[in-house]
Amino acid sequence: MNSVTVESCGKINIFLHILGKRDDGFHELYTLFAPIGIFDTITVSDADSFSITCDNPDIPTDERNIISKVRDILVKYYNIDCRHRVDIIKRIPDGGGLGGGSSNAAAYLKAVLKIKRLQMPLSAQTDIMARVGSDTAFFLYDRPMIGRGRGEILTPYGFLPQAFVLLVNPSVHVSTGQVFSSGNLQLTDRSELNRIPHIVKFEQYGDILFNGLEPAVLPFYPAVAKAKNALTGAGADFALMSGSGATVFGLFRDFERALAAERNIAGDNPGWKCFLTKLI
Repeated sequence: MNSVTVESCGKINIFLHILGKRDDGFHELYTLFAPIGIFDTITVSDADSFSITCDNPDIPTDERNIISKVRDILVKYYNIDCRHRVDIIKRIPDGGGLGGGSSNAAAYLKAVLKIKRLQMPLSAQTDIMARVGSDTAFFLYDRPMIGRGRGEILTPYGFLPQAFVLLVNPSVHVSTGQVFSSGNLQLTDRSELNRIPHIVKFEQYGDILFNGLEPAVLPFYPAVAKAKNALTGAGADFALMSGSGATVFGLFRDFERALAAERNIAGDNPGWKCFLTKLI
């Protein structure tokens, strides 16, 4: 039986600017995606039929799983036999603004192409990803990318200054749809985008970190605001909510300080999930 195992990384948004609402009902974004060293593991194996398993019982394994949507496109539009068993080992917190589901979708596509020994243009892969989600196309890449449109129009950013990343998830669920429809978004004027610098030094993170969704989340989800305050209080050089939350990340220059912060925050907040990783 043929089988392929791939890693599925998470992401944070170094900045996330909301430019306004589009004609299609979505919001126009300008964001900087950065991959981080926390991974799910996706194993795709030949089988008699298509199925998904996951070690996290909160993750749906039926047609609601984004992997099923990718599979449907491959079968319908590309005539690819997708009778596979897909086994997911989850490490990325679900519903946490870290792109776990989107990353799984891209990992599944990569695995299918590998197991079938198929060549598919990156443009076609990007089109598939854009059909199933707004940030999914980013996970076809392994480097920081600027995302425009809904997040699916991507251009390379270059290298980001190295940083240790402490992820703090206060174990609450934030509805992305509810956040975007709340009317509390902080919009960015397009003219301001030209003033965003391209950073090369760690201390310059302070010049670009921004999330226009924070005003729609922090006042209404006290645990998320508490998590952000915990990071700054524990010595993070910078802290920001990732995506629409609920995960908040702290950037640290020093590993020992980041490790101490992880221990302190986890110890003071039983039930929260803390992960110390780095940009990749």
